[in-house]
Amino acid sequence: MKSSTGLKRGELRLLPVVIFLFLTFYLPVAILLMRGLRADGNWTFQWLRELFGSGYYRRVFLFTFYQALLSTILSLIAGLPGGWLFSHVDFPGKRVAKALTTIPFILPSILVVLGFILFWGRQGVVNRVLAGLMNKEAPIVDVLYSFKAILLAHVFYNFPIALRLIAAWWEGFPENQVEAARTLGASRLKIFLTVTLPQLLPGLLSAASLIFLYCFMSFAVILVLGGGPRFSTMEVEVYRLIKYSLDFGRGAALALTETVATLFLTFFYIRKEQKNVYTNSVFRKKTAWRDLEPSQKAGALLYIGLVLLVILGPILTVMVQSFLTRPSRTATAIWSLRWYREMLSPPGGVSGTAILAEAVRNSLGIATTTLILTLIIGAYTSWVLSRHKLKYPGLSESLIMMPMGVSSVVLGIGYLWLMRNGTFGNIHPVFSIICAHTVIALPFVLRSLTPAMRRIRLDLLDAAKLMGAGGFKRFISIELPLIRPGLISGGAFAFAISLGEINATLILSDAGITTIPIAILRLIGTYKFFSACALGTILILICLLAFTLIDAFDGWEN
Repeated sequence: MKSSTGLKRGELRLLPVVIFLFLTFYLPVAILLMRGLRADGNWTFQWLRELFGSGYYRRVFLFTFYQALLSTILSLIAGLPGGWLFSHVDFPGKRVAKALTTIPFILPSILVVLGFILFWGRQGVVNRVLAGLMNKEAPIVDVLYSFKAILLAHVFYNFPIALRLIAAWWEGFPENQVEAARTLGASRLKIFLTVTLPQLLPGLLSAASLIFLYCFMSFAVILVLGGGPRFSTMEVEVYRLIKYSLDFGRGAALALTETVATLFLTFFYIRKEQKNVYTNSVFRKKTAWRDLEPSQKAGALLYIGLVLLVILGPILTVMVQSFLTRPSRTATAIWSLRWYREMLSPPGGVSGTAILAEAVRNSLGIATTTLILTLIIGAYTSWVLSRHKLKYPGLSESLIMMPMGVSSVVLGIGYLWLMRNGTFGNIHPVFSIICAHTVIALPFVLRSLTPAMRRIRLDLLDAAKLMGAGGFKRFISIELPLIRPGLISGGAFAFAISLGEINATLILSDAGITTIPIAILRLIGTYKFFSACALGTILILICLLAFTLIDAFDGWEN
């Protein structure tokens, strides 16, 4: 009887979270997806039949899978040498190098787009340097607005995932099998293919499934760098059909198809993560840099140099150009703090000047509100999941984490549909953006908080209770100090995600709401790259601060 009561109590305590997610996630997504199965008020497969019968949309389906698969393979290839290097070798500056390789993953996608335009563009840094060295005027490297640009941006964005996951998995391998194979005279290639690769395969599959999911749902990279319908994906087509063509039927049917695929990929990733638990606690002894063979040192230096060039090139280009301006359209660029002064301008200024300041104020306000709301909901959810028995704990956690597997474009369009048909008609667009950001950030906060909450020893709380400490005092004096690292890293994730989110925000910003990513996208569209770089630099600095907090409190590993 007590067990039954405990179960009911735990599920009742989870009810506020379920209601919140129902209103802000399940309802808008479900109504949008069901819209794809209705025509003229009747249930039908008309829209799905039209999509699957269309040669154009079949090409979109195939290209979405193809670009995600190829991007994943290239990301794994780029991350594999780094995984070996970071798991096998101790070298000077290793901690700094590891931190730098993580920068692309924590940057908003619109910043990746901006950095690539300025660094790899026809008039970008790479082409100007090569043209000067080769004494040529024509662009030497022409990759933008092409399939090559999409792949390059996806590898830039996702290879740090492969590097970190492969390094963590590889580091836990016992040395005895490799030593035995070496003693029997096996070559390095044979040892890798027959001993190392089979052990590494679960980690590779885990990294591949996560990278494939991110590339499959890629939006800003495809929208800007793809260069048009030729390289369009399901995500971009859903946005175009509903946002511009107002074709909710076909758009919802396409969103339904995409969501089924992404949820399948998400569950596959979760299952792989649950199985990939390495229990060996003896980690390999690292090789000192001085003990490496000359060929290994040369290869490592070449790899580190290429990685730093690819990572730091676009980022530093954005930061440097934020300090440039042109007095006139044809004048030479000069050093200036103009764009940063404009960010500090008061409300109601000149329209061209006020856009930067308005974007910063809106983004900081929305991100701060999202941070507070997400931490409150995340802390409460983690407490319920950790302290109360649930009848189906795995299912409960999966349902709460489901926003991770649904495109934010689909979520934003669901909100837009509910607002336009009157269901959410009286809700201010800013509030809808905050709710969308909270839903998107919540899985990351839970990933930081729940393990920290579960590590708290219950006997400490029982002892404090026996000594007369109430629930609030126990939380303040015992639980809060122990979960503080999770709160800080989860809060940093929530703040950075909200600040850089563009997909749902772009859909819901009809009322003239300008955030930093939206402003950057608009400035890129009007070729105002210097002011876009200033906003991008602010985003970079905030994301770096967020990463510093996350790395300091081991939020990534939770």
